[in-house]
Amino acid sequence: MFTKSILIEIGFADKKFYIGDQEYFSIPNSVIENSYSSANWNRTLKYKISNQELDKKYYMLDVEVYWDLHKNNIKFTSKIFFFNNILNSNNFLLNFANVLFSHYFKHTLTFDENKNIDIKFIEKYKPEISRDVLRINKINNFVIFNNKFEFEDKKFKQIWLISEKEFSWKINKQNQIIYTIPKKVIPKELSNNMIDFVNLETGIFYLNSKSKLNNKLVLELSFPETKIAKIISEEIINIIKKSNDKYKNWHLFNLTNDFNYIQSELDVIEKSGKNIEVYLKNVYKELKRNYKNEINNKLISKY
Repeated sequence: MFTKSILIEIGFADKKFYIGDQEYFSIPNSVIENSYSSANWNRTLKYKISNQELDKKYYMLDVEVYWDLHKNNIKFTSKIFFFNNILNSNNFLLNFANVLFSHYFKHTLTFDENKNIDIKFIEKYKPEISRDVLRINKINNFVIFNNKFEFEDKKFKQIWLISEKEFSWKINKQNQIIYTIPKKVIPKELSNNMIDFVNLETGIFYLNSKSKLNNKLVLELSFPETKIAKIISEEIINIIKKSNDKYKNWHLFNLTNDFNYIQSELDVIEKSGKNIEVYLKNVYKELKRNYKNEINNKLISKY
């Protein structure tokens, strides 16, 4: 699932070694030789020994965390075989695992939900596990299914929110367009109570869930379903086309990046005898976006 670096505190006394709550008469020389005599890394997690009165050294260890679906458990491993029993000891699992999970996920978005992510779901969608999907800061053209998703600090030109309401849009303080689209855009085969959002530009769906095995562990999953994403896009296109919104072609361009929508709009304006420059200024003003570069890249004209 993911790898986390921690400092293993090693105690020394009476020709014995202490790690966690365990006592050893010997440990690998490579561990001793590569241990630090001090550890002033405030941001690094330390797996401390029970007896803090002993002399200590610190070994930096990469801990690999695995979620075993078939056995329905969580495993901790490392490339240093000696530490594997330590990582799966009762002391580590009961007293340190929660701290490790909380530290790893402290900067990620988490929803307070335990979703039914079972073997059938995994076999059907074959998701990738823990790709730091919750740290994504750019969400342009994401359809947001989970209304608990806080997107105020994210970067985007426009996003699409699922709602009971019909198609609408508004501009926020960051001059980003927030679209509202009805629930019917979600295909029946997609379990929308599982999915948090989809990137329409890549066709990748995302979800997270607190693990039922440990509520400090967040399961981050993503999987590509380009066909379903295309169906959603087509539904949104149809909804916009059927709307009475005077900027529908601009909204369609925002969604698809297909310049034909802008070309069609400009052709209609030109045939109507309206002043193109005045019209475009109004578009830029109302949508809080300047499309001049897109227009100049496609047309050699007065636009």
